[in-house]
Amino acid sequence: MKTLATIYKEFLLLIRDPGGLALIFIMPLALVIVMALVQDAPFRDYQEVKLDVLFIDQDGDSLSTKVKQAFDASPHVNLIVKSDTTEAKELVRAGSYKAAIVIPAHASAALREKTRQLIEKVFSNFGLISPPADSDAIASVGIKVLFDPAIKSNYKQALTGGVQKIVASIQAQWILDELQNQLAEGHTDTKHIAVNLTDIIQVKEQYASENKYQGIMLNSVQHNVPAWTMFAMFFILYPLAGNFIKEREEGSMLRLRLISGSQFPVISGKFAFYFLVCLLQFVLMIAVGIFIMPMLGLTQLVLGNNVIGILLTACSVAMAATGYGVLIAVYFRTPQQALSFGSVSVVILSAIGGVWVPVYVMPEILQTLSRFSPMSWGLESFNDLFLRQASIQTILPNVLRLTGFSLATLFISVIIHKSRTIL
Repeated sequence: MKTLATIYKEFLLLIRDPGGLALIFIMPLALVIVMALVQDAPFRDYQEVKLDVLFIDQDGDSLSTKVKQAFDASPHVNLIVKSDTTEAKELVRAGSYKAAIVIPAHASAALREKTRQLIEKVFSNFGLISPPADSDAIASVGIKVLFDPAIKSNYKQALTGGVQKIVASIQAQWILDELQNQLAEGHTDTKHIAVNLTDIIQVKEQYASENKYQGIMLNSVQHNVPAWTMFAMFFILYPLAGNFIKEREEGSMLRLRLISGSQFPVISGKFAFYFLVCLLQFVLMIAVGIFIMPMLGLTQLVLGNNVIGILLTACSVAMAATGYGVLIAVYFRTPQQALSFGSVSVVILSAIGGVWVPVYVMPEILQTLSRFSPMSWGLESFNDLFLRQASIQTILPNVLRLTGFSLATLFISVIIHKSRTIL
């Protein structure tokens, strides 16, 4: 009965506190919407980037034509043809464009000659023909890729790799054609065989998921909704600690201490009430991700199909957040101490836990520290459920960590509260 009475009392205190209600429900909803909108462009920048790249064709032959055709078919590169190399270089240097591809004059002819020399060298090595006299006469073909000094390294590597892949494919095709030409000499009845090298080995991209949610990627909504939901849950310490310390200062806690019996029902009642509040926060934030985000032009939150796993994770995060709030409330003696330390510690835990930015883009030292943040455990579980369609066995270690963290904080809170009761 004492636990139920505590739950009812906390309910009355909360509904009579408009500021506390706004802090618990309205501000987190506004925060997750704002952060999703703000971070939508950076997430798209990493995943759906389309670079404007200058293309200077000084060759005017088949090599430059094939390079242009290959990049025109790419969804991530928009080629803009220019004729003046100096102008293109200045535009890239000024940051107007991220890169420029320069195909030098006579590149196709040089590549063909190099290909012919290569085949002749191979044949001469087997004694099929006389050694060519001009095997080193033609220099390598030098295709230039000019980069903006401020370009991101991953874009630079992707564009350079793309050029190398295209040129290698063209060169392989020309080597095959030249090989047929050499073998066909003296055989008038021999026809060339058209071989499409891309049909020999095909690289197929797909996600490691075998259900209807295949292809769900980490985006602004998929990251921010669960991340800031946990942040809001941990900020439950504000009303929890405020009310707890207020009762202690006003003498309500002293009167409860004078009543015979254990003080555990008082703490467990507070824990149970704010645990339910955290779950309500979770439901509201998920509803925003599903219904409000698409109305703002963002993607809809995808939850996956493991409902039990989502509930287990939500409950374990709510327990961890509430247990941490109870510990802060019991340990500190003044609201200023509790709220100051609580807010700073929650921000630190969220920062190293991957709430602000995903853990994989952090420095290595922060990635190591993130393993000790309860928010990292919860966020990793939500990512496993939402993006990887994980089973309960996969998320169970993190659920147990969160539950253990909650029980540890609750146990320490009871010990501290009991020691102060004796004193």
